[in-house]
Amino acid sequence: MATETTKDGTNHRKRHSLLFFVEITKLSYKSLFILWAGLAVFFAFAYFTMETYFPAHAPTQLSNLPPIFRFLNALYYSIITATSTGYGDITPMGFSKALASAQSISALFVFAVFVTKLVSQRQDLALQEVHKLTYEDIFHNTRSDLFVVRKDLDTVMEEAKTHSKLTEESWEILMIAYQQCQSLISEIPEFYDGGNAFYTIDSKREQLLLEAVNRTLHRVNKTLDVLSASGINWAEHEPSMRELVELMNVIDRTTPVWQKRSPYQKQEAFEDIIRLKMKTHEWVERALPS
Repeated sequence: MATETTKDGTNHRKRHSLLFFVEITKLSYKSLFILWAGLAVFFAFAYFTMETYFPAHAPTQLSNLPPIFRFLNALYYSIITATSTGYGDITPMGFSKALASAQSISALFVFAVFVTKLVSQRQDLALQEVHKLTYEDIFHNTRSDLFVVRKDLDTVMEEAKTHSKLTEESWEILMIAYQQCQSLISEIPEFYDGGNAFYTIDSKREQLLLEAVNRTLHRVNKTLDVLSASGINWAEHEPSMRELVELMNVIDRTTPVWQKRSPYQKQEAFEDIIRLKMKTHEWVERALPS
């Protein structure tokens, strides 16, 4: 039992020590400087007191001076010790050596925390910039890729109007367009992910994204209209039909999440997306056999 108590006590002290170091790292630059300066003044008083009552253990060059000059010399020696400069004009004697050692260690620790925080802050700023540039790139790529989807659908419609049928390559283009549209729309809520602390899409960019999705879904419906008008039974092409149904499922899953995460309350734009999805759903229901 005694051993267990000792272990528990040791672990408890270790936890307190770790918490102490963690709390110091949370201090602001101003607080760290005040702590460093406070330690310098504290040790200056310690050297001054030691010279007053135990001169044999005090740093040299502090004796035979008026009290105010003794304290100023003690403060000077304390600052020189804290900065590890060590001019040598004042040297520790006796117990003041232990004080000087403790001050050097504590001052270096506070300085190390200060430098670490400074480096960490610069790294955080650099990381934020990288995240911002990355998400900006993803945003522009998303809009560009949705534009590519619309161009692919235009190609399919043009062939349907011209030849009243689609080649295998065109069916492949149509299927890939549906797949790409699924992927792009499903990734949109990541712009609002709570875990992304470095980037938040603004209202203007969100509007551009909503318009891009709206145009793409409108183009999907137009494609189905053109294929039907050209006498092409697009519902019989199983691969593309399967991807079209999955696209509707992705919209059903993604739109509520997107709308919930958006802070800009563009309800009408989201309703337009749902309306276009329902129109596509009606196309599918009419095309499928009863």
